[in-house]
Amino acid sequence: MKRTFILMGIVGLIITFLQAETPDALTRRLERETPELAHAQWSVYAMYADNGDVIIDHNSQMSLAAASGLKIVTTAAALLELGEDFQFETILEYTGTINRRGILDGDLFLTGGGDPVLGSDWLPEAIQMDSLKKLLVSAVKKAGIQIVRGNLVVDVSIFDDQVLPTDWPWIDIGNYYGAGVWGLNIYNNLYHLTFAPGKKAGDPARVIKILPEVPGLTFINHMKTGPEGSGDQGYIYCPPRGKTAYLRGTVPAGFEEFTIRGSIPNPPEWAAHWLKEALTEQGIDIRGIIRVDDSSVDRSERVELLKIQSPPLKNIVSVTNKRSVNMFTEVLLKMTALHRTQNSSTVTGTREIKKLFESLGLDLDGFDIKDGSGLSRSNMVRTVHFAQVLAYMYNSPLADTYIRSFSLCGLEEEPGWLRNFGKGTAVENNARIKTGYIENVRAHTGYVLDRSGRMITFAMICNNFTSSTRPVNEIHEKIVVALAESGSQDQ
Repeated sequence: MKRTFILMGIVGLIITFLQAETPDALTRRLERETPELAHAQWSVYAMYADNGDVIIDHNSQMSLAAASGLKIVTTAAALLELGEDFQFETILEYTGTINRRGILDGDLFLTGGGDPVLGSDWLPEAIQMDSLKKLLVSAVKKAGIQIVRGNLVVDVSIFDDQVLPTDWPWIDIGNYYGAGVWGLNIYNNLYHLTFAPGKKAGDPARVIKILPEVPGLTFINHMKTGPEGSGDQGYIYCPPRGKTAYLRGTVPAGFEEFTIRGSIPNPPEWAAHWLKEALTEQGIDIRGIIRVDDSSVDRSERVELLKIQSPPLKNIVSVTNKRSVNMFTEVLLKMTALHRTQNSSTVTGTREIKKLFESLGLDLDGFDIKDGSGLSRSNMVRTVHFAQVLAYMYNSPLADTYIRSFSLCGLEEEPGWLRNFGKGTAVENNARIKTGYIENVRAHTGYVLDRSGRMITFAMICNNFTSSTRPVNEIHEKIVVALAESGSQDQ
């Protein structure tokens, strides 16, 4: 009798194993059973990174907007083209001569190299604003300069003068996540705008503080107070190089102060004012004007005072993907384009990224992108594209650098909400994911090990759903869990 029970138990386990729902079957069932997907376009693709065997192929023929999921392609291209140890350079230099009395008969130049993390507090290894100020002022003092008879010029000629991709939405570009890309970027190209909300919904919300101050920028304030708990629903409308910003939307009641973030309309110009003020505080007089120069010029007559190098690209890619910084990604797109063609335009960058991966043997049929960060709703990618890029990087010498730039699910130290994704499942401290979100677009892309320790690359993109993101997040989580629990430990 005991043997019979044992045999029945074994047979039951075998039947359960044989009947277990595969990740592919789960995907198809979730589409049938999720009402929020009824009118959406949803694609899922998963494959083994070592040999390309397909695990899930669900609507992979669809070309979809991927939001910030697109960053995985741009950052991969930058690493492949520039190398993980590449460093951006910012140079302080001058033209003319310095006499014995410390008078510079010429111009002082701050020449940008496109560094996206100059003064950024989002990357601890980057030089911070206070240290940057000290270095620049000290270099001028060391040269013996007391008076600059000429101009303070910020040279941004390394990049073209179109600082935003063509079709970024108007609602985005005055906000911090819509910051433009310049030859000189500084302090994440953003400012903090603080409001005093009213007592109740509908009351005006007063502007009480802006940090840092942006010379010449004025506000037309239509911001209102929203209900308690409504969060940041405020928007700043201001184009690059603009001087007037329109404030619309709401900030929540229940706060004495509430801060949102905007994009500095002209970061190089702001940097020039900031530097002039720092020099003036130390008794160094700038007699000429502030000027931002985007024309290509001969630098052979300039004398270098200071060169500031960014942290290596591998560190920048990590913060770019984990914090999903659009401006950083667009810098990488422009620098990749410049490195390959001597043309830094966004159009060139998107074209060169496609050519780069096609030259590596990837099939990018249906791939058509308009920016590097995914903020454009016009981007079109297929989930199979993402899975193949991830697999290529996994099998490259850059694998460790690249994979670690994705957030590790379940790790409290990670930025964003992925610290709770797959908590208590086989996904925790296993899957590394890059998320993407713009209105009606949600994407999850990344790596996960199955039970046998084989690496799986996956991509899930949903467009035009009519619900909140929660149902989409939930079904994507279930699929990643299923992938992590697939495979045999005896393989």
